[in-house]
Amino acid sequence: MGSTNPQIKNFITIAYDYLRSRTDKNLIQLQRHLQILSVVNELRIFEPTSMETLEFYMCLEKFLEPSQPSSPVAWKVITLLSHISQSKTICSALRDDIKIVPVLSEYYLNSKLSKDKQLKTLNLIEKLSYRLKVVRTEAWVLKMVPELVRLGTDGNLGDDLLLPALKTLVNLCRANPPVLQCLHTVHNKKALVHKLTDMKTATINIRLLATELMFYMNSLIPVVDAELMEYILDTIFTATTDGLIESNISLLQHSADVFGELISHSSIGEHLRAYEKYGAYVERIADGLVPETPEGLVEPIMDLLCHLLHLDHPHIHPFYDCLFSKAVTWMESEVCGVAAVKVVQSLVNKNDGTVSSAHMNSIISVLKVTLKPDDAVMSAGQLHHIIAVLTLLEGLCQKDVALHLMLAVDLPPSIFSVLLNKIMNIDSNLPNGVADSFCSPSIEATSSSQRSLANISVLSVNDIKASIGEVVSQAVVIVLSVVKMLGNQNAEFMLEYSKMLNNQPVMVHLVRCERSNSSDFVSRAVCLMTEGTIPTDSLSELVRVSEEANSSQSTNGEDPRERFYRPESFQQLFSPENEKNAECMISRLRGSVDKMEIKDSALIDVMEMYEYKLAAMAHVEDALQKALTASDAMNRQIHNFLLQTRVQNDCLRGLLCRQEERLQEVLKDKADIVAGLSQVKESARQQRESFRNEKASFERQKQELKREVASLKESLDSRDEKIAKLQRQVSEANQESKTLHKLIKEEQDRFQKALDANQKLEEEMKKGRREYDDLQRENQRVEKEKTQLRDEIKELEMLVRSHEDAMSAKENELEIVTKKFTELKRIQDMIHNISSGKIGNLYEPNKS
Repeated sequence: MGSTNPQIKNFITIAYDYLRSRTDKNLIQLQRHLQILSVVNELRIFEPTSMETLEFYMCLEKFLEPSQPSSPVAWKVITLLSHISQSKTICSALRDDIKIVPVLSEYYLNSKLSKDKQLKTLNLIEKLSYRLKVVRTEAWVLKMVPELVRLGTDGNLGDDLLLPALKTLVNLCRANPPVLQCLHTVHNKKALVHKLTDMKTATINIRLLATELMFYMNSLIPVVDAELMEYILDTIFTATTDGLIESNISLLQHSADVFGELISHSSIGEHLRAYEKYGAYVERIADGLVPETPEGLVEPIMDLLCHLLHLDHPHIHPFYDCLFSKAVTWMESEVCGVAAVKVVQSLVNKNDGTVSSAHMNSIISVLKVTLKPDDAVMSAGQLHHIIAVLTLLEGLCQKDVALHLMLAVDLPPSIFSVLLNKIMNIDSNLPNGVADSFCSPSIEATSSSQRSLANISVLSVNDIKASIGEVVSQAVVIVLSVVKMLGNQNAEFMLEYSKMLNNQPVMVHLVRCERSNSSDFVSRAVCLMTEGTIPTDSLSELVRVSEEANSSQSTNGEDPRERFYRPESFQQLFSPENEKNAECMISRLRGSVDKMEIKDSALIDVMEMYEYKLAAMAHVEDALQKALTASDAMNRQIHNFLLQTRVQNDCLRGLLCRQEERLQEVLKDKADIVAGLSQVKESARQQRESFRNEKASFERQKQELKREVASLKESLDSRDEKIAKLQRQVSEANQESKTLHKLIKEEQDRFQKALDANQKLEEEMKKGRREYDDLQRENQRVEKEKTQLRDEIKELEMLVRSHEDAMSAKENELEIVTKKFTELKRIQDMIHNISSGKIGNLYEPNKS
């Protein structure tokens, strides 16, 4: 729910500029930007998960409204919607959250489109209307159903518009009683029945559509023809086998939807059980399910098998073991895993005996893989998959004690702890600041229509967040329920269960599930809340969350949206009995008119009166149609205002919570400051005590120092004399040291001269052999002198060394004497100060 693509933000700005000022420049920019967005390959940027994308869709809706004049950008909007509806997520969001199908229907009905554009628009409506829920008869339904019937019966249009028209009509009729009632009131329904009857030789896709519509046309008749039901079932299973062979996903899904619609009607249960070809078709389907089958094909097949297992026909019982093995292999898939889990759960419930050990081992291995999420962020599909797997695990534990014990032993408890944290991270990552951002939209609207458009875009974020939060709460509750159930057989699971309950955010999910509309999860949440094992901290959090939920309900009152979802009976506009009575009356009047003369004025007056009443009824019908259209628009606006009020309420509640948190922080800071003040007072008291103790110790030291000064004064006099003697000795030693240094220098000069002479003699020895004898004698003489000089040098060195030792000793003694003299000088000064009264003045301020 973070930042949106800059292209979408730029489009919103350009759209507002165009709605405010319809200039050629703004029109060209808008068309160019729509064309750029129509070729974007990354469709995830169009998912309505942020405020900007929702506002983007409301801008597109604004260009398709019939109140707007014929806009040249409308068809580019249709092209863009056709492009982005390739994503299943965006398609479901456009259908359920944005509710774009009524807008597209009004655009289709009110615009004069060419055949190609009409076909493309109808294909878009057919794609978006799949699994659409119509809870009441709306104005666009009263207009769209007759138009679709007209397209289905008009032979001049060809098969291009026939197939999308029939698909759209089937999508609207499926599981929608208001649309069925509207279909039965269409004036040309007999022509549609004749058209559907003539389609028995068409392709299997059109035949399946025709059989489904024929069933809808006969759904209100108390007695359904057995031959028609057999033909419908033959068509369904023939389409299933052909779709599996041809790898046609849409045909398989259509077959599963039609059979599920038949199963939902309890009035035709006898005809469904009388069909004897289930076994042959199930065998073909089981043979076609191989490991190489694409996951997209497996999902509708599993849905069809789930409906068959719900029927529990005797001819299907021999295939239970084969279907069980086939379904277990597809449980790990994220695409068809939910449908496969439903099949396995149905087989487990149908099986009276225990599950075989081989099947149980395979189920446990699949559970370990499925319940161990990866590092990626968990998507909504994965969340539904995990809920289905946990529901199956809960059913296995309840079915047999041996299975319960086996699951508790083989499954590690740590898997559920990691899974719970992963699930709760989904709810914590939801944008808490969405409500705050509602108060300041990113783009400022300047007109009332633009402000209402911004409000509508703001509203759906809260609905999406609430729906995701409810699914997350259901997942949290079922994880707790399964861990508690496994803890009855393994104590390690009970420890994990206690740790999970110590997590206070879990209480929010318990309360949210307890207030939901799902009875199964309400019972689970109530059992977990009332069992008495919730810790004290979590229990206080549970009470707080419950009080907030109660206050929220008392403030908001009843949800107005619940009125439209109550299972109330829809009033039939024109029942078959009334139609038969009207036809009988018309035939009787026609016979009476044939027998009477035209000149009978009374009959003419009666006919004119009936014509007047018919015209008045047509006028009333037109007025009611307009009133219904206006009420639909007003209802949608009121619904949007209600959601906006809830968003603002959530914003105020968030502000109140933040203020309470700030107040708690201020109170905590105040308590810390008071504690700090008490500590400062205690430290000040301790400092005063220490100051008193130090003052007493200083007084004692003062008395001791006075006594020491008196004794030192006597010793200083004797030390002065010693210092004078030492000074004289130091001066004599310095003089001797100077004379010794002079002698050493003279001896060194003599030694250097001797060395120079020796070098000269050695050089002269090399001059010739003739002077060798003279030089030898001279050398001997020189050697003697050299020996004498060496002896003298040694004596001088010994003398110098002795003088140096004496001098170093004198220096050390001088240093010691200097230190003593300095100390004595300091003591003398102190004594002098004491005698003069200065020290007494220094200690007098301490007394105060």
